[in-house]
Amino acid sequence: MVFFLSLFFLSLGSFASVLIYRLPLAGIENSNINLFLPRSHCPICKENIRLINLLPLIGYIFQAGKCEKCKSTISINYFIHEIIHLTIGLSLYFLLGISFLSILVYLLFFNFYILLVCDLNKFFLPFYFNLSISLIGIGSIFLGSPFFIETYGLIESSQLFIAFFGFVSGYGILFLINLIYKIINKVDGIGGGDFILLGGMGTLVGPFHLSSIILLGSFSTLIIKFTNYKKYKQELPLGAGLIIGLFVYTICKFFELSLFGLVI
Repeated sequence: MVFFLSLFFLSLGSFASVLIYRLPLAGIENSNINLFLPRSHCPICKENIRLINLLPLIGYIFQAGKCEKCKSTISINYFIHEIIHLTIGLSLYFLLGISFLSILVYLLFFNFYILLVCDLNKFFLPFYFNLSISLIGIGSIFLGSPFFIETYGLIESSQLFIAFFGFVSGYGILFLINLIYKIINKVDGIGGGDFILLGGMGTLVGPFHLSSIILLGSFSTLIIKFTNYKKYKQELPLGAGLIIGLFVYTICKFFELSLFGLVI
């Protein structure tokens, strides 16, 4: 079982690499590349990659990290993506087994991972992956959500309604901030994708913990900025920062920790 699951998660990691590379090309640069065509090829010499070299991990190792044709270096990120998905997938299997909850958590991880890397690389949040966070958050109410949305007695309603209210709150907070900024500066300060992303997080944690995620996410975004000041001098990957903020929030909640005096 572990062997076949390893192959499965490695394949998903390889697929994640395809999405991370091709989605920005199709969505921002409007190139002729889409998710299906053309075949996987070397971006330098355009030579098609042999099927044996498309095998996760093995292909990279066989080629020694270089294109067979032109000997140009293959980004190690492909290798890293596959290792990360393998590690997360097997960790969930050993912790939760094969269950609705483990599948749900991995789906969230997969979508957040694509959004995180695309935003860090290209300041791009693919719409359908972004929107899927909200759909998973609302759908998970019926399947056993990894998050129980706490209301502290302030709202007496179903988890479904609170999740929907969380989306409206998350979307609305950034929308209003951007509206004020736009009135003052005559230009958008926050991308619309960030509205949808925080709204999706609201469906997972509800409206009352969004302030913690915004604080952690803003702090994470500043850290990202100073890791590569030149790249992020004019524009910041707020979406990536919010995703890291949600991850820190989840870890703190799981271990019942507190940060900055906040009860997580």
